[in-house]
Amino acid sequence: MARYNGQSEFGLVVLLLGPKLSGKSSVGNVILGRQIFGNTEYSSKATGFRHGKQVAVVDSPGWLSILPFSERVSQELQRSLSLCGHQPDVVLLVLSVLSPIGPIQRDVMESHLRRLHFNIWERAIIIFTHTEGLGQLTIQDHIRRAGRSLQCLLDHCGNRYHVVQTHHRYGTPQSEVQQLFMKMQRVIETTRHPVQGYVNWGMDRRLERSMQGNQEQTEMRRRPNLRNDYHLRDGGTDLSLEPRLWRSAAPRQLPRVFSSRQSTSKPPLSIILLGQRKSGKSSVGNCVLDKKQFKTDTKTSWSTVGQGLVSGSSVTVVDTPGWSLYGQAKSEKVIKEIQQSRSLCSFGSKCVFLLVIPIDSFTEKHRAKVEKYLGVLGDDIWGKMLVLFTFGDDLKGKSIEKYITKQGPSLQWVMERCGYRHQVIETSVRCEDQREQLMEKIWGIRSEDWRCNSSSHR
Repeated sequence: MARYNGQSEFGLVVLLLGPKLSGKSSVGNVILGRQIFGNTEYSSKATGFRHGKQVAVVDSPGWLSILPFSERVSQELQRSLSLCGHQPDVVLLVLSVLSPIGPIQRDVMESHLRRLHFNIWERAIIIFTHTEGLGQLTIQDHIRRAGRSLQCLLDHCGNRYHVVQTHHRYGTPQSEVQQLFMKMQRVIETTRHPVQGYVNWGMDRRLERSMQGNQEQTEMRRRPNLRNDYHLRDGGTDLSLEPRLWRSAAPRQLPRVFSSRQSTSKPPLSIILLGQRKSGKSSVGNCVLDKKQFKTDTKTSWSTVGQGLVSGSSVTVVDTPGWSLYGQAKSEKVIKEIQQSRSLCSFGSKCVFLLVIPIDSFTEKHRAKVEKYLGVLGDDIWGKMLVLFTFGDDLKGKSIEKYITKQGPSLQWVMERCGYRHQVIETSVRCEDQREQLMEKIWGIRSEDWRCNSSSHR
């Protein structure tokens, strides 16, 4: 599902996230008004016309709240963004009131959500399910009893939440569904006019833990009283925020420990890897992050994302599928993945492109492929491009300048457009010995428009 000129072919694109057994699929069925989603093992999409809107709902697999990070679930979550066509208009984080939300569950949740690498929280609404299990307790009683971890999640999404009764004997009341659509519309209106200073939750949790002791009392003093910030509807079974909170609550209440200005000496950085198949892109990504994030023994079929701290800076690496010189890769799929690569960047980060070229012959056919596949990103990317030559051992002592000259006008065409910025990676030299020089060249790139943000993505 593509977006053109900032407009979606659907009036509303909703992404469902949450742990297993949270009721995500049931919420998707409620939104679409029919039974479509079931036991979700793979990300899937369904569409319908509801409350005057053409709606697309993407359901993603749930994670196990008490087990470590799952690579398979992470890949499916990233694929769910592709099904959205771009960043979703609204993210519904579905939580069952029957499942506790403590530090362990929150750590597991964060380890999955941070892989999506866009500002989930400015578009998020928490959906509470299985509320029949609360008995005589109201949802606000549950929130007060749940503790700090749940309250922190609510703080991050601006205290936006909603109750969906998926097990109502007569089906979910239409008044609840209408209220949910109203809240989702308010989220869309808010993101069209973002408040300055919104920060990303995708920061290293070690920073939070190191500062949490000093921040906790201050944060508690700043936290608003639930009775003052909400008003009840439908006899206390559902809560809707007053309009003023939709505009101001999230930026005001986000904990300061997640501010990138306080966490690193440099702003967050996103690196998008581009190149033909078997050029060594995935190995470059692993070298940059200093961990085996990307698989190197299989071809990259979908854009995948990794994140880590590099020299004190939060770095996101996006590995895209490589193109084929001989038609072995589906060009339409590769183009779509490359087009969507910017949406996988960390929100508000510096964005740079690495064109990975192996040391080999570089012909006019190679140049034409580069022009074809990079052209979908626009001409402005060349100002943020660095050519990374891999398999530098094949130079056999010759300088990279002589190699570039020998390849003739085809490679010269590429080098001229990126301002002759380049670096060589040798397989016989340790990554850590080459990473620092590469990062220095990346940070040395000057451009008027570095930022990866929602307006550039849509």
